[in-house]
Amino acid sequence: MGAIKDWQKKAHIILDEHILNKTLKRITQASLAKEIGISRQTLWRDKSVMDKFERYRISSRSAPQRKTTELRIAELEATIAKLKNENGILILNFILACNKLRENNHDPRLYFTEIAADIQRCFPSFAPDQLYDQYQVT
Repeated sequence: MGAIKDWQKKAHIILDEHILNKTLKRITQASLAKEIGISRQTLWRDKSVMDKFERYRISSRSAPQRKTTELRIAELEATIAKLKNENGILILNFILACNKLRENNHDPRLYFTEIAADIQRCFPSFAPDQLYDQYQVT
């Protein structure tokens, strides 16, 4: 009789954890039975555990709904704007590094040829020569 109560107690503890903490991996009847060390049939026969499992299933279904399309589009547009801003800052840093090299009598083309080509591939409006020369500090 003690062994029966042990697995029931363990099942209730596991289900309580999953009901309270929605971030845990979803549990199924088979995985619960396996974790406890009993057969699914034994699990199904216990009314108190199955009632709690049903409450868990219902609560897990009421998990957060998918965002509306408009909200998702707005989030993606905000992400795009943020990434464009970050890219602009990186390009500005590249230009400042070119200017610093020029101040020390070094040709930036010797150091940044690959980076300039990557920038041009991502931003066709920026030609490498424009990046190297147009923004010179005079």
